[in-house]
Amino acid sequence: MKVFFLILMVATSPDDYVKVKIPFGYTLIPITCDEAFEKNVIFKDTETYFKNRIVMAHYCLDEQNNYYMGYEEKLNWELGH
Repeated sequence: MKVFFLILMVATSPDDYVKVKIPFGYTLIPITCDEAFEKNVIFKDTETYFKNRIVMAHYCLDEQNNYYMGYEEKLNWELGH
C-alpha cells in the first residue's frame, strides 16, 4: 500500500494558521495530491474551505517526507507500466 499525507495550511485567524495532516493510502489505483485535496475541501465562491476555515495552501508528502504529486504514478498505472 502506498501512503502519503495531504498537508493543508488552514487559517485560524487573520494573522495565524495551522497545518492539518491528513493521511491517504491506495493499493491499486493511484491518487494524485490534487485529487486528495479536492476530496477534502469545499469550494465556495472564490474561497476554499476545510471544516469551515479558509485553506491558504496545500501540498503532499510521502512516507519519506518527499513531495508527492502522484501524476507519474497515475500515468504509469493508466499506461499499464
